[in-house]
Amino acid sequence: MTERHSSARQRLLDVAAELFYLEGIRAIGIDTIVAKSGVGKATLYRHFQTKDDLIAAYLEKEERLHWQWFDQVIAPHEGSPKAQLLAWVEACTQRLTEPDFRGCAFMNALAEINETDHPAHRCVVEHERKVLSRLTQLSRQAGARDPEQLADQLLLVINGALTSAPIFGTTGPAGQLKTIAAHLIDLQLEKA
Repeated sequence: MTERHSSARQRLLDVAAELFYLEGIRAIGIDTIVAKSGVGKATLYRHFQTKDDLIAAYLEKEERLHWQWFDQVIAPHEGSPKAQLLAWVEACTQRLTEPDFRGCAFMNALAEINETDHPAHRCVVEHERKVLSRLTQLSRQAGARDPEQLADQLLLVINGALTSAPIFGTTGPAGQLKTIAAHLIDLQLEKA
């Protein structure tokens, strides 16, 4: 792929990602993406055969960015899994206050696309399974009595915060994220 083709693909993906996140996947059509990106429709279809392929590419991009962010957040606390879990919760809390925060890209996609055979649905399910696996691993390393239970609880709490913050703001239920997560972690690590 030449740099020009790669650049057009990246422009299309960047524009689609921004529009899908801010306005919704179903609300944005191919014509809008083409117009805002300045890339021709034929070029779009050369890179993404269908809108579903573009949606999947958007979620794959979000997946890569998520794990870069996750690793960056926990890296300063190497050797202390409890501190890594708490740093992750703190970073999630900070995300809730970012300008234009509109929830989790993965949960938003799942709310819009309920067909289980859709590529976006599969991307979301795989992402959530990976998050749960990483939380289980950190919980186990931290010495949790029941690492799977702690990971389940943390994922439930964070997903609840990510979906309620756009509705109630960070002073509503999402404002309890750090308190609840820290309590759950402490309960699992007490007398472990």
